[in-house]
Amino acid sequence: MLRFGVNYVPSKDWFYSWQDVDKTATDEDMHAIKEIGADHIRMHLRWDIFQPNEAFVCPKPLKDLVAVLDSAGRYGLDVEVTALNGWMSGFWFLPSFAGEKSIITDGGIIAAERYFLKKLAEATADHPALMGVDIGNEINMFGANRIPFTVSEGDRWLREMLGLTDELFPDKINVVGVDHQPWFSDAYFSREALSSAGSVTALHCWTGFSGALKYGADSEECLGLQRFCIELADAYARPGRKAWVQEFGITDEWVSEDSFERYMVSSMDAAAECENLWGFTWWCSHDIDRRLKGFNSMEYGLGLLDAANRPKPLAAAYKRQIEKMKKRGAGERQTAKMPASGTDVRKGAAIVIDESEPFDGWKYGRAFARFSRQGRHIRFVTSSRADDEKYLADRGITELIRL
Repeated sequence: MLRFGVNYVPSKDWFYSWQDVDKTATDEDMHAIKEIGADHIRMHLRWDIFQPNEAFVCPKPLKDLVAVLDSAGRYGLDVEVTALNGWMSGFWFLPSFAGEKSIITDGGIIAAERYFLKKLAEATADHPALMGVDIGNEINMFGANRIPFTVSEGDRWLREMLGLTDELFPDKINVVGVDHQPWFSDAYFSREALSSAGSVTALHCWTGFSGALKYGADSEECLGLQRFCIELADAYARPGRKAWVQEFGITDEWVSEDSFERYMVSSMDAAAECENLWGFTWWCSHDIDRRLKGFNSMEYGLGLLDAANRPKPLAAAYKRQIEKMKKRGAGERQTAKMPASGTDVRKGAAIVIDESEPFDGWKYGRAFARFSRQGRHIRFVTSSRADDEKYLADRGITELIRL
């Protein structure tokens, strides 16, 4: 069953609210989010507030976090807690002890990160509303904007942190959410590590940031971006591993507002054709109150709800889309006509990713879109697996396409 949620941006005081959580406002937010039709939220901590010292995690924010989990649980919302958030909406919120040290390679900082995750587990691991932990929001941005790190260094950190998270939060959906950079180029983390560490593969599918928008707002490259990213991830994962569209959204700085619903519906419908889709989490729940200064202009209007908790037109569209997709899924299960893995003739072909050359995401993205315009749903397979007959059979791949 597909899951549908939102990235939670508090209506009151944005993520500055972690300094003094208003429990009444939180409860109102959760009620409004539930009314949209969501079943989960992705909730971002402020690392600098929770852990001001490498050997100290503040008790009060942890208690406030438990209160927010309580509130979500009252409304039947599961919560993915994103922990090591130094990067949020264009701002850095690293703890002061990080200084000019690398959060990926410095042994002392890594020890502090492990300590924080352990204290987080002590407070929340058994909470019934906790869906899992995302170890950090778009950690690749640290390498892009602050201190570069290699792919091997990134993979080592990723596997260590998610390995610890799986120990501390067993049987949860533990992930790392990164943007398009590691997926579309050979940077920061390998696609193999991103597709194997943790419980599912988390994807951030932004048409503007990824470069899809340059092909046109109504292009297959834009509307099929989520589908492309899911199929790309499948090429590096074990057969059957799920992919989560963890961030996607739209702004009137990219397309006209009357195109918002078309983008939402078309992109979600396209992604739903993928066999291994886990679900969708829209960015974001609430607009940022314009009394807060200094954000990029587009950040203020990304919510489904305004800062006064009033639903915007796109909230109603999301609710309709959720209801439509749930009904469609239920109907397929009831009639038992879902094709078995690999039996859909449109999905038998796969483009071979040439691993002997530097990876260019849009080389494969353009090819994927070209086949999509022809009505063909193409998959991907890496060149190192292209001769593995059992692997190809397990994925239902009957034709290989070499660009």
